Amino acid sequence: MNQLWRHGDRSPTKTFPTDPFQEDAWTFGGGGWGQLSPTGMKQHFKLGSMLRDQYVKQYNFLPNKYNSKQIYVRSTDVNRTIISAMSNLLGQYGQNDGSSVVDVDYPKVDGWPTGYVPIAVHTVDDDTDHLGNMEATCPFRQQVWELAKTSDEVKNFTNSDVVQSMLAKLTNYTGMAVDIDNLWIITNALYIEQIYYNTTIRQKNTWFTDAFYAQADAINDQVQLYQNGIFKTVPNTVNGHDVGVLTRKVRGGPILNDMVMHMNIKLSCQGQTTPNCTWINNLRNYVYSAHDTTIYAFFSALLIEEFAVKANGGYPLYSAAVLLELYVDHNEKEKPYFKMIYHEQDGDGLNRTITKGIQGCPQDSDYCSLDILRNFAQTIKPDQPIDQWCFTDLDAKHAGITSVSMLLIGMIFAIQNNFFGLF
Repeated sequence: MNQLWRHGDRSPTKTFPTDPFQEDAWTFGGGGWGQLSPTGMKQHFKLGSMLRDQYVKQYNFLPNKYNSKQIYVRSTDVNRTIISAMSNLLGQYGQNDGSSVVDVDYPKVDGWPTGYVPIAVHTVDDDTDHLGNMEATCPFRQQVWELAKTSDEVKNFTNSDVVQSMLAKLTNYTGMAVDIDNLWIITNALYIEQIYYNTTIRQKNTWFTDAFYAQADAINDQVQLYQNGIFKTVPNTVNGHDVGVLTRKVRGGPILNDMVMHMNIKLSCQGQTTPNCTWINNLRNYVYSAHDTTIYAFFSALLIEEFAVKANGGYPLYSAAVLLELYVDHNEKEKPYFKMIYHEQDGDGLNRTITKGIQGCPQDSDYCSLDILRNFAQTIKPDQPIDQWCFTDLDAKHAGITSVSMLLIGMIFAIQNNFFGLF
């Protein structure tokens, strides 16, 4: 199983110059920009508890107590995602129910929470994390976005009276030159401030109203669709480059292909005892603790971005989680299938299956042939290893192959019930 989740509730990562709530206004989670709040910690603790109830207690798929060989947790290298992972794992394996053994799983020492088992959370440098961090250093991605902004669709949107009027007003109100690239700073800060300072913000920022914010937020929502490679014009070709396909390749392509790679290796290692298969044979759960942008890019790569956004647009909400389950049907020559579940926000359960939203998947089943996911991964795979492709030029000989094959896949028949969950 692969799990991808967004961190929980946090403080803003930055704000605009005239904002009355600068960095010193945010004291929780160690204080400062972008820190996980106690609410965010609680959100992930609750999600971890639900994951334990479903995959440990109900399915008996994951172990009752932490097994270092069966779970691997990777986080982006920022406090809020690391602490979200820690909070989630506390919900999964921090139980004072006798499942963990003192002086075996945790020390017998005064002050140590009974039953709490520390679990490793791994990271890579944030600037090179092309799986989890959609803002990792990647000049190629920026070139594609700059090209996309010259397309007729984006230019017509940006130059419309509504957008230009909003950007001009915000430039006047916020003390910074506002464009479609930095609009998110304002809408994101205001979104969080409505949670924590809702009355005060309306008193100090007299220009702020619900209607004004909703309009600014709607404009930003459309910008985010463009930045994730979702255009009404398909293909959206500029100077011979399909900027939609290129964007989805460079943003969501790496993490989608990473997940499919794990499942392919898991399947190919069935029955194998060679050293290179030992790790994957033992592994049952690979976790990515990341951001709203990560989930958005992942869903956009699959052209199911409508599942990533909240009801009226925007980004995945706090503690949103994607669960990608792998199955093998023993009655059909060990054919592999997958099931995709989406936990949209805190308070939701783990029962929203979205598999059938993926093009080519059957509409009468929660399961879909793994070949469908493999084909999507292949068509959206970066043209080179992402750490190399990011540093190529858009018009270089081997950069930016833009053709994408249509998925010509037959109907998937109903799946029999005899499944064995592998990953």
